[in-house]
Amino acid sequence: MKGILRICIVLLLASPAYAQQQAMYTQYMFNTLAINPAYASIDESMTVTALSRHQWVGFKGAPQTQTFSIHTPIKESNTFIGALLINDQIGEVLKETGGYFTLSQRVEVAADAYLAVGVNGGVSSFRADYSQNYGYSPESVNDPKFFNSSTMRGNFGVGVMYFTEKYYLGLSSPHFFTRDFSSFSKDASSSKVKPHYLFQAGSILEFSYDYKLKPNILLKYVNGSPMQLDLNANLLIKETLWLGASYRSFDSFDALASVFITPDIQLGYSYDFSNTDLSKVQKGSHEVMLKFRFAVKGRDHKACYF
Repeated sequence: MKGILRICIVLLLASPAYAQQQAMYTQYMFNTLAINPAYASIDESMTVTALSRHQWVGFKGAPQTQTFSIHTPIKESNTFIGALLINDQIGEVLKETGGYFTLSQRVEVAADAYLAVGVNGGVSSFRADYSQNYGYSPESVNDPKFFNSSTMRGNFGVGVMYFTEKYYLGLSSPHFFTRDFSSFSKDASSSKVKPHYLFQAGSILEFSYDYKLKPNILLKYVNGSPMQLDLNANLLIKETLWLGASYRSFDSFDALASVFITPDIQLGYSYDFSNTDLSKVQKGSHEVMLKFRFAVKGRDHKACYF
C-alpha cells in the first residue's frame, strides 16, 4: 500500500507538469531563442548560450532543465539559422530531451526598425521510467498508467518579433504543433502537448554610457492554466555588470546578476525566492547561464543588449 501511495503522489505531482510541459527560465531575456525562434534575427553575431536550471532545490523530484543554443546570420543576408537542445527532467520519472532547428528571416520596415518571422522544428524523446525509481515494477498494479513508456514527438513552433536598437516586441508559440511518431492512428495528431503562447517585450533606457536600464516583460498563456506574468528590470553598469530583479506571478521573486568576463563572454546567475506554499519544503531555484558571441564576417559585431 505504501508503494502504491508513493506512485499516486508522483502522478499527482507530474500531472500539472504534464499539462504545462514547457520549462520556465528566469534569465529568459538572455536566453530568448528558447522562447521565440525569430529572436536570432536581432543579433548580428554568432551566439552560443548554455543554461542550467535547478528548480525547487531540496524538493524530491524537482524539475531540472538544461538548454544549449546557437544562432548566427548567414553571411550578409537577412536570413538567420540556429539550433536548440533541451534536456528537461520533470519529477522523479519523467524526462524529455529534444533538438530543434530554427530559421528566421527579417525585413527592414522603417529606418533601423525590423520585422522578423521565425520557425523551429525538430524531435523530442519523452520517457516515463517508473521502474527505475522503485524496488519493484509498478506494472504489478496492472494499470497501464504505471507502465514505463517512451515516445518520439515531432514539434513545430513559430514566432514573430519587431525590434529597433531601443526596444523589441515578440509573440511566439515555440511548441505550436506536436505529433506523436509512436502512433500514426487517427488520434495521433491530437497531442497531449498544449501550445504555449508567449508575449515578450523589452527596451533599453540609456541614462549615460555607464548606466543603462533594461525593463522586460514576459506573458505566458496555456489553455487550462492561469496566465502568468514575468516582470523584470536589469541595470547595466559600465558595460560590465548586469544587476536585476524579477517578479513571476503565482511563483516567485527573483534576483539576477550577470558579468561580462570579456566583452563577448557573459556569465549569469539567478535565484528564485518562492512566494507559494512550496517555500516550506524547498530552498529556492538556481539558474546559471554562460554566453559566447563571435564576430561574423561582413557583420557589425557591436554589443547586443537584447
